[in-house]
Amino acid sequence: MAEKVPRLVANIDVRQFKLDAMDGFLLTRIDGRLHKKQLAQDTGLPEFQIEKTLEKLEKLGVIQMFDPNAPVTHALPPPAARDRTQLPQFASIGLEPKYDPKELDEEVELSADQKKRILDMFYRLDDLDHYTVLGVGKEADKKTVKRAYFELASLMHPDRYFKKNLGSFKGKMEALFGRITEAHDTLVDAAKRLDYDAYLDEVATTKGMEAMFERALEESRRAAEAAAANGSAAVSRDSVPALRTASSPGPVLPQGPPPQDIQARREALAKRLLGGQSIRPPGNSVPPVSAPNPLRYSNTSDAVDALKRRYEDRIENATQAQAKKYASAAEDALSKNDYVGAASSLHIATKFAPDDMALAMRYQEVKNDADKLLCESYVKQATYEQRNHHWPEAARTWQKVTKIRVGDVNAHAQAAKCLLKAETGDLHQAAEHAKAAVSAEPGIVEHHVVLAEIYAKAGLSASSRRAAETGLALDPKNVVLLGIAKKTTKT
Repeated sequence: MAEKVPRLVANIDVRQFKLDAMDGFLLTRIDGRLHKKQLAQDTGLPEFQIEKTLEKLEKLGVIQMFDPNAPVTHALPPPAARDRTQLPQFASIGLEPKYDPKELDEEVELSADQKKRILDMFYRLDDLDHYTVLGVGKEADKKTVKRAYFELASLMHPDRYFKKNLGSFKGKMEALFGRITEAHDTLVDAAKRLDYDAYLDEVATTKGMEAMFERALEESRRAAEAAAANGSAAVSRDSVPALRTASSPGPVLPQGPPPQDIQARREALAKRLLGGQSIRPPGNSVPPVSAPNPLRYSNTSDAVDALKRRYEDRIENATQAQAKKYASAAEDALSKNDYVGAASSLHIATKFAPDDMALAMRYQEVKNDADKLLCESYVKQATYEQRNHHWPEAARTWQKVTKIRVGDVNAHAQAAKCLLKAETGDLHQAAEHAKAAVSAEPGIVEHHVVLAEIYAKAGLSASSRRAAETGLALDPKNVVLLGIAKKTTKT
């Protein structure tokens, strides 16, 4: 029997469910054709994580698992043919709009549906790959890509709306047209498409790992709260109800029945068992019974300390069991080469056993391995984005590297360059990255060039001139620095 394939349940609003980043990320990849292994390859997530998330989505009623080869037992209406003249409708998978609803009120010569779809797509361009932009699958051939391009490009081409009032939508449509064209040019070129597919693999890997880290942080937060709750419940001397002595006011510790009552009850039970015969020895004498010590300890303080120790032992055993549980889950994840899952589980384990130095060291070791894998994927992703002049995307990706590898000079330098070249790049952040590169490698002229250019673009003439002069001390003939120094001296 063929492996079952997940598909979205029709006419369901997933926004009513509490889905995390992992759930949302996987939902965007479910198309009714990919099975678990293919989803794992497409998203970069381990198979066991895919299975776990699919089970959750199926229980919530968001998806259905079906056998694509099973015979149809009842007539179903054929799926509606996709109208390629329409832009993607993101609300169909429960994604919240990213635009301000007030933008729909702008008076332009577009229908309400056109405005909504343009805004939906424009504000999600950073999240869409070329295949999604064109509305084709990864298996689409060159002919299919071209047909999809011409159908969509005709909607965005400026000539289609000649002399029409488009208002702020004109710029957005031009951006969409440019992206549609880029998608076409990439996917119809075999070499570019192969390079792009490799890039998508890296994007899927990083998104999957980020989603797992986000889920792990939430689980870690809950674990920390649980551990803190256990710690706050630990019995202290002041919190234990005081054991009263006979001389202190209030109720005393229960003493039990007197020795005479205990002996009388024993004799009555024995008499019934012996058919009414008495077991008293001759002379009707009652053997003396030694009175039990009502307290097991010599004084009240010892009893309180013992009670406190027993309570704390129970709590410690419970937290140690939790720590052991997550540590075991981490080792299981490592056996599947899931370093992110292992690091996440170990992080939670350390919350239950904060004093376990061996566990803390193990967590740091595995986290370093997970960070290394994540950074390697980020670098590949950023390199592709930078090579294709996607400056804002490249800047964001390089900055992710700097957050993990604070001392990575190349990451700081590249982040500064990309922010400088991005039209809306944050120049303050760019300067911080450039200064980090200069501080780490003051002998590299290129770092000084970038810093001087950033200051110049920000209109900080004095700072730009100082950065240029510092760089010229290393390379007196640097053309860029000479130009900046000359220009800033005049101003």
